Amino acid sequence: MPQEMTADQRRAFLNDGTRTAILATVRADGRPHAAPVWYALDGDDVLINTGEDTVKGRAVQRDPRVTVVVDDPTPPYAFVMIEGVAEISRDHDEIQRGSTTIGRRYLDTESADAWVLHYATSPGKVLVRVRPTNLVAVDRVGG
Repeated sequence: MPQEMTADQRRAFLNDGTRTAILATVRADGRPHAAPVWYALDGDDVLINTGEDTVKGRAVQRDPRVTVVVDDPTPPYAFVMIEGVAEISRDHDEIQRGSTTIGRRYLDTESADAWVLHYATSPGKVLVRVRPTNLVAVDRVGG
């Protein structure tokens, strides 16, 4: 039977391994846009890197309402859906801190440090912080 995750189970699920998230935004013409992204948690907030001129970046600047979904595609299946409001930071120090947290989740330390240095010094890069307004976290979706 499906089970709702506790807050601790949800955080553990989101921090486990190197799953990617799907970030869903709305384009200017109303069409949905969904893209896989690397992410990391900062408390309950979700941190994501992007370029301010990407589809994601432009959509978040126009309408900060987003959805982030992370799933486990192996039986018995699980997922977390985070609806929230995205805030964009162009602050170099905040981008560097957030990018370091994200990079070290997916890469070894040396590779992460090189990725962060490149990312944090590239023009137009931003850090997106998603502040949750609604959370759905279900374990054992397949029984």
